Amino acid sequence: MGARKLLTVPINGQISIGKKWAGKEIVIEEINDSEIHISSGTFIPDANATFFTKEAKNKLDSFNNWSTKNPPKKADLKKLKEKLDDKKKN
Repeated sequence: MGARKLLTVPINGQISIGKKWAGKEIVIEEINDSEIHISSGTFIPDANATFFTKEAKNKLDSFNNWSTKNPPKKADLKKLKEKLDDKKKN
């Protein structure tokens, strides 16, 4: 077990946990009314969680396989413009 530190929380509710924690992402879990747990790590915001699912990984792997088998081709922009112009007319 690491070192223990006794702190009194001032009226503004802010405490300093030390410079070794500076710049790190932390999560503070409220275990109960008298206990909190502080952990460092890399955390995924809820808005980005969908990108870290097994389904998302499988889709990305599938795309990577497809892109390996289908490398980009040089585009003829003149022909593409003509094609788009023809579609606009119809």
